[in-house]
Amino acid sequence: MKLEKIKIGIDDLLLDPNNPRFADISDDALNIDQSRFGDALIQEAAFEKMMNPKFDVITLANSISTVGFVPVDNIVVSKVSEKLFYVIEGNRRTSAIKYLIKQFNLGLSTLSEVEIKNLKNIEVLAVDNMENSNLKIGMIIQGIRNVSGIKEWEAFQKAQFINQMIDFGKQPGEISKTIGIPVKEINRYYKTYSVMLQFKTDEEYASKWKPSYFSYFDEILKKPALRNFFEFNEETFRFDNIENIKRFYEWIVPDEEGKSTFSDARTVRRLSELLDDNIALNYLDDRNFDKAVNYINQKNFNQNIVSVNECIVQIRSAINAFKTILAESLEIELTDEEFTEIKLGIDEMNKNFKRVEQLYNVR
Repeated sequence: MKLEKIKIGIDDLLLDPNNPRFADISDDALNIDQSRFGDALIQEAAFEKMMNPKFDVITLANSISTVGFVPVDNIVVSKVSEKLFYVIEGNRRTSAIKYLIKQFNLGLSTLSEVEIKNLKNIEVLAVDNMENSNLKIGMIIQGIRNVSGIKEWEAFQKAQFINQMIDFGKQPGEISKTIGIPVKEINRYYKTYSVMLQFKTDEEYASKWKPSYFSYFDEILKKPALRNFFEFNEETFRFDNIENIKRFYEWIVPDEEGKSTFSDARTVRRLSELLDDNIALNYLDDRNFDKAVNYINQKNFNQNIVSVNECIVQIRSAINAFKTILAESLEIELTDEEFTEIKLGIDEMNKNFKRVEQLYNVR
């Protein structure tokens, strides 16, 4: 691999239309052939995607407008043709520069002609010999920076990248050394990506697939009871119980009114508590997760607690546990998920207590 710093005109610098970040905002296939990267419509579409608020290009553009383009991190490019290069790493910075020039051309910028001229030719790092042991160097650069680096990709983007590297023949151990995350996590991302692919290629549900469902399937694979329910195959990395997995697809996909059984991945964690009861499962089929949970909670309550005194003991225990968290300053150790769980529990308790209070006052 050869790296060389060169000056290049911004008009000769192409955005990557297969940018892994696009998976988070679009379900379009990221498989545009490199020979078409220079097509005007393809570049226009890539620019429009980069301007999605999620990538916050305008904030970066404002920064460049104020302090100028400071190449602290090199924009890494690869040659597409004799004149054109495409961006391997630095699509956000490249988009910000293109945005500023576009605004200037429209008369919507306070930058001077000299400042714009300086932005039209920038120094980049060009990569030669893009093939190295059947793995593109560009993928390695993206992986180091975005899987575990400065501005991390979302979970699905990481999984997609890991899947691409495995398709290139790399083993999890090699990938771990390349991008700096544990082998266990690489295997988890790969397995979850595989079952996401099963969802994406399902004839009935493919059109309803979204990258954001990644965390839902990640939760399934974390729990043995859920893996068993959907019959996860450790050899093929697919779910063998088609009836049950299609039932799950139905639970997570919104109906015509936009209602779904599971509002987020956090609620999927409780699915393992509901699997052994057909009534609870029927509630899920009716897209009523709360009813399913309340039914199981009441059922367990009736089985395990038979007196008010026993209830009071458990309530006192919970109150003391919460006081201990505050007394020991343990709140700083709470994860976002634990904080949310406590908050939702307290909100539910407050709502239920109002009912108890009303009944108590009218005795």
